[in-house]
Amino acid sequence: MRTQAIAALFLSFVTLATACSDATACVNGGHQRVKRDEGIIEYAAVTLLDTACETEFHPDQLDIAWVELIASNTILRVNVTSGEQQRFPLKNPAGLPSGMEFLPDGYLWLSEVAGNSMVRLDPADGSMTEYPFPWSNITVIDDLPVGIRVTIDVSGNRDRGAWFTAVGLNGIGRIDIDTFEYEIFPLPNLLSAPLIIQGGPGSTMVFSEILGNRVGTIDVNTKEIKEYEIPTPLSLPQGVATDPDGLIWWSGTGSGNIGTINVTTGEVTEISIAEIRASGNSTVVGDPGSIGSSGALALPGPIRVGADGKVYFVEGNLVFLGNRVGQYDPKTKQLVEFLTPTSLSGPCDINNQHPDAMYFAEFTGAHLGRLDY
Repeated sequence: MRTQAIAALFLSFVTLATACSDATACVNGGHQRVKRDEGIIEYAAVTLLDTACETEFHPDQLDIAWVELIASNTILRVNVTSGEQQRFPLKNPAGLPSGMEFLPDGYLWLSEVAGNSMVRLDPADGSMTEYPFPWSNITVIDDLPVGIRVTIDVSGNRDRGAWFTAVGLNGIGRIDIDTFEYEIFPLPNLLSAPLIIQGGPGSTMVFSEILGNRVGTIDVNTKEIKEYEIPTPLSLPQGVATDPDGLIWWSGTGSGNIGTINVTTGEVTEISIAEIRASGNSTVVGDPGSIGSSGALALPGPIRVGADGKVYFVEGNLVFLGNRVGQYDPKTKQLVEFLTPTSLSGPCDINNQHPDAMYFAEFTGAHLGRLDY
């Protein structure tokens, strides 16, 4: 009996290993996902008035998507397999969720555009704890429940802090996720408008300055800020991401470019999406009946690097009524643009936590999307 049990266990292990190596991906301790065809599907629907944007996953629970619904002032929990949804409204009725990310404490941390607080969400039950900002800026009263500190994005996983962009304070902020103490680090130049922040090379966070026409880094240990000028004026840098080699990728919504920053040499490169299209090195994939602004102007927004080494970015996010997700191969210089099934969808932000897909939500398309690659 014992020999039979060992044999059965060995056979099951071999079966699982074979299955995982044969056109499937195994994640989360053996969960199998069959390799899907390349392209975009819309796996869940929300309402048009929700204005869905950022999507995040707990690293130990990749079948549950957490999606911010900005206008609904709500965080949405979606089972990406069953489609089951549950909504968790913010405590502050005028908070307006913005960026969010799971941090080392296991909680989902999010910033509020207008609520003057950082929020910690417990994924076990959706309960939220607010941590009000200790500062004001243009307003003269610190205790207003709504104001213009305007935090847009939050990230971390470089230390025990939630790092965020504070447009209204023209700085980069940090809240310690253990002591809940705040710090603010003013940017060197006025009216820089820090927008998106992500983990950067080494011990840094990287952020875009949409009005400053720069990309910056801040060292989480020394707090040193470095800035890199984007060559094309009025590029409106928005998306930032870091590849496994420490190269920063950025997008310029105004210029229609993507590019790289080498923090060792200081070199900044620009890659014109319009020129790639004109040279014949681009392909459009999807339903040609899908319409949007992306065909005329790429308007690249949030950007991520995939497990395949390719660079992905949404086109025409938020109010620009785009309808494409771009895939750029740094090796071949080829661009593939995937059409969203819904026209004028406004794909908003993009998530690369899955090894075989990019997840995004549609700001004006009322759907949640997934690009399989």
